[in-house]
Amino acid sequence: MAITYTSRTGKTWHLHTGPKRGGGVQYFFATKLGDSIARSLPDGFEIYESVNGQVFLRRIEPRLIRVEETTCIDRQLERRRGGKLYKTETRGRTLTIFESQDNLAGLGKIFPQVGPQKKAVLRERFASYQPVMRLILADEEQRLFAPERYCFRGSVDDWISVGAPEPIKKLAVKYLKHLGQDSFFELF
Repeated sequence: MAITYTSRTGKTWHLHTGPKRGGGVQYFFATKLGDSIARSLPDGFEIYESVNGQVFLRRIEPRLIRVEETTCIDRQLERRRGGKLYKTETRGRTLTIFESQDNLAGLGKIFPQVGPQKKAVLRERFASYQPVMRLILADEEQRLFAPERYCFRGSVDDWISVGAPEPIKKLAVKYLKHLGQDSFFELF
């Protein structure tokens, strides 16, 4: 049985195998079927989709950030109103918050015949995300996270610290209200 995966953008990806330089076998995803279709996932690997819909095969990583911590941030992000969408991603000690750069709220004007549910699906499907804030696990025992935001100044273009490490619930209330607002750029 072939390994396939459909991303949020609607593309179907097929897992392939091929020779690796220096010997061995490599795995990769492609949208076209071919002769080198993989029949199973290699041990210790998982299918991973980035927030922008790219599909990869990656090693299974240990989860350092707890599910309830990610859920706390996701709940706060769901309460956000406005024209932007948000997604989170955890990797190692870092929980990154991504913001949609496409304001597709005007889809109704372009496609008046499309219902609200279909508009929401299209909006999610075609949204493009970029990282805007991240919370880094600074103290594993006390579960304290250090907040950082992305600085968009041409001379900096890097992450900057915006506060001291605190519990994730406090950070969610304190900082997530600034996402998509001018006040976000005043955090430093």
